Amino acid sequence: MQYDVVVMGSGAAGLTAALVAAKAGNTVAVLEKANHFGGTTAISGGGIWIPVSPQAKAEGVDDSIEVARNYVLGVVGNRAERALIDAYLNNGPEMIEWLAANSETVFQISPPSSDWYPEVSGAVDFGRLLAPSEYDGKKLGKNFDRLQKPRQEFNAPGGMMIDLFDLPYIAKLPSPGALWYMAKIAIRFALDKRKLGRGSRLTMGNALAGRLLHSAIDAGVDLYEATPVEGLVTADGKVTGVRATVKGISSEIAANKGVILASGGFSANAEMRKAYIPFAQQHVSILPYENTGDGILSAQSAGAVMGAENHVNAVWAVVSKRTRADGYIERYAHLIDMSKPGCIAVNTAGQRFGNEASVHFVEAMHATGTVPAHIIANAKFVKKYGMGLVLPGGGKIKEMVACGYMKTGATLAELAAQIGVDAAGLEATAAKVNADAATGKDRQFGKGDSQIDIEIGDPKHMPNACFGPLGDGPYYAIEIFPGDGSTTVGVKIDDQCRVIGQNGAPIAGLYAAGLDANSIWQGKSPAHGCNVGPAMVTGYIAGKSVAGI
Repeated sequence: MQYDVVVMGSGAAGLTAALVAAKAGNTVAVLEKANHFGGTTAISGGGIWIPVSPQAKAEGVDDSIEVARNYVLGVVGNRAERALIDAYLNNGPEMIEWLAANSETVFQISPPSSDWYPEVSGAVDFGRLLAPSEYDGKKLGKNFDRLQKPRQEFNAPGGMMIDLFDLPYIAKLPSPGALWYMAKIAIRFALDKRKLGRGSRLTMGNALAGRLLHSAIDAGVDLYEATPVEGLVTADGKVTGVRATVKGISSEIAANKGVILASGGFSANAEMRKAYIPFAQQHVSILPYENTGDGILSAQSAGAVMGAENHVNAVWAVVSKRTRADGYIERYAHLIDMSKPGCIAVNTAGQRFGNEASVHFVEAMHATGTVPAHIIANAKFVKKYGMGLVLPGGGKIKEMVACGYMKTGATLAELAAQIGVDAAGLEATAAKVNADAATGKDRQFGKGDSQIDIEIGDPKHMPNACFGPLGDGPYYAIEIFPGDGSTTVGVKIDDQCRVIGQNGAPIAGLYAAGLDANSIWQGKSPAHGCNVGPAMVTGYIAGKSVAGI
């Protein structure tokens, strides 16, 4: 087998790279280890952080590359690799324009989303985050079943996908307009489920993966699922192809121009987690189990060096888990519930140890050694906002209590006994929270003080959208763990996404994108959308580089 370009991985990085290379007239193969295409992107939120995008310009957003650059440099600090940051910022808007002209990919301005470090000069609260437009999976035809399904415990309850742009309607339920809007979505899903076995209305990362897959197929890219790469083939110091298991047979696939690594990092590699991740034994990644560092390890075997020491080695996420009867481990990322008023997180002493609404809450878990911890709220909270795998309305409370995922107690003391927490300490914490909530000010950790907290709080709850009393029982608790939504450690690349070797020079024929490349932020993401955004932009750059554009 012989191609001009071989791409390892089919997430946003791999498919973007493949698409760019194919559109430049190259023969391209995408090799995906999993049984379906889409990688990490297909189960992600799908947002991308692209300052000064065409969409932002159309909205009249007052921003510039220079302002965004100063913000990023202020966040990353003296570890910043200026050439990589410039390459990202300069290629991002260009990529969006190129995709609009050459693919099925469509983005729109996301609802207001603050940059993560508002105290740093150049931070904004709107216009840099783009969201993929929803996509009709039926357009993939016979290839629809080749796309990775969304993860039900993230944004597809029961398999029905929900979009960011649906949330305002959900918040207005049960008003007639909101009911009709959601009813149409539910009816479509029910019909699809009966006919197709899954919903065809794709949103967030699944929509993005579907659009990129459609585009790659149209561009003539050859796609191989269930095809793990065994290693790289080299000759005279140049990467000339890969060895891969194709339909159960070990095969050599030549790559005349180069190999692009985009296999999704190492979240599922136990040994690499031990080397790079704090509390590795308790760490729970939400990434696919196929993300075992294959691209990184292959590059190292060819002489690649790892990137410089990062601020942190993953984009952290608070995660809870439960093992279903069929053995599947459901993993829920607590991106929304913990920021709502009336939810607290405590250690074994029953004490709070951080701002539960903070995007950096896992850092508080690490710093205090509170691994695992518990989040606690009362029945009123759970029914209103949902909590972990229990959706708003509380319909799954009995199921989740029965399986042990959620613990309950009529009183705080009773709940404390259930979860191994000091009862007196928990009661004292609740009393303090209740007293402070009356003033609307979290005097201990400042929950709800920042705009980024407020954006995922409850705007109807006054005077603080994120901070409220624990209230009366019964109470519920869920055990939480530090986890990740991506790793950030990877091989060193230059501003053309060429992999750097031991001698400091690029390894001929080898490129890396997405999580296989070291984080351009050195592990300190400046905003939402800084996982999939770099995946796509580095994929775009790698595709151009290998094609000689």
